[in-house]
Amino acid sequence: SYNETYVALSGTTPAIDCETGNVFGLSTTGSTTLTFTNPPATGTAYGFILRLTAGGTHTITYPASVDWAAATAPDAPASGETDVLVFTTTDGGTTWYGAISIDAAG
Repeated sequence: SYNETYVALSGTTPAIDCETGNVFGLSTTGSTTLTFTNPPATGTAYGFILRLTAGGTHTITYPASVDWAAATAPDAPASGETDVLVFTTTDGGTTWYGAISIDAAG
């Protein structure tokens, strides 16, 4: 069977460590700034899923290296809602492509 490794995140400055998993979950407790650490070397594809649940009305700041459609990050989920986002890189994390897969579930 195929399995993915889930990592629960916490705090307002969580690091998404690419070496620890590929599915991450965070319930916000305040405005949050995310960082992405330890991506694989250039030439190796890596992607992850972020399940983001708002614990209140909070802002989310993504790394500047994330390239979003129309150069605009999605709005943070409303309190109690969940967004599912996907990210991928092939250049060692110099550029991440980000997209929202599910908006405002909950």
